[in-house]
Amino acid sequence: MDRKFDTLSSERIQPSLETGKAAGLRQRSHGPRAFFTALFLITVSLACGPAESGPPDNLGKEQLYGATEDRLYLSGQFDPYSHPDFVSLDKSGIQVSRKGMVLRKETVEALKKLHYRFKKDHPEIRFWVQSATRPFYSQKGIWEAKWNGQRKVSGKDLRTVKDPLERARMILQYSSMPGTSRHHWGTDFDINSLNPAYYRSGTGKVIYEWMLENAPDFGFCLVYTEGRSGGYQWEPWHWSYRPLAAPMLSDWNRLYEDKKIRAEFAGSSAAFHLAPEYVNTIGAACK
Repeated sequence: MDRKFDTLSSERIQPSLETGKAAGLRQRSHGPRAFFTALFLITVSLACGPAESGPPDNLGKEQLYGATEDRLYLSGQFDPYSHPDFVSLDKSGIQVSRKGMVLRKETVEALKKLHYRFKKDHPEIRFWVQSATRPFYSQKGIWEAKWNGQRKVSGKDLRTVKDPLERARMILQYSSMPGTSRHHWGTDFDINSLNPAYYRSGTGKVIYEWMLENAPDFGFCLVYTEGRSGGYQWEPWHWSYRPLAAPMLSDWNRLYEDKKIRAEFAGSSAAFHLAPEYVNTIGAACK
């Protein structure tokens, strides 16, 4: 609700264990230039780390949320721009649609590795982050602009839809209710275009098919896949860093059941009971 720097793990350069005469012949044959080239590649490989590396299993509350209360973190009611576990995308060297966006530092490190691999495979194609973390009040602004008719939904002013549940479901085709968005967590982001047609052909299709094949190597999954029985529409642009997002999803559900996830916004009294349906109707790889 939009293989992200290659680690070279499959091509890791291992220092030669040659000894004696063979090693001497190799050194004389290739000289200092070959030595420093190999040293550089080893350094890059070690700096990038293994593709599959990520947070350990069974993360504790402090590792997931820091000093922020879990119910506030998961509902987006905190400031990600001052949270110590969030970092700037553009300052991290990631191409973005606009400056100032942030994600969890773990997400950013994995995204950098993915982007490096993508650029190796497709140096001619531009890949960028279109949207990243959105706090509660940002999501509330999006929702209420649609609810109040300031932003049309599929060309329609929703003030003409009198049934509040019907109005909510129309917004929920592509926009989350405040307090329920995965974009609150710092694990999810949108890439390139928010138009599904972009990913059906041309450059968009190349990006989408590459992501389906390679993104899991770096811990990423497509959240809103095709063929689901409910929830949001297909969103080929929306990707999530599963090592953090999966335990956060579990915590969100627990807190919702305990009535600790609360949110007030236009239409919330009529629609908030729909939240679990939309939060949990996701691609199998993200569960």
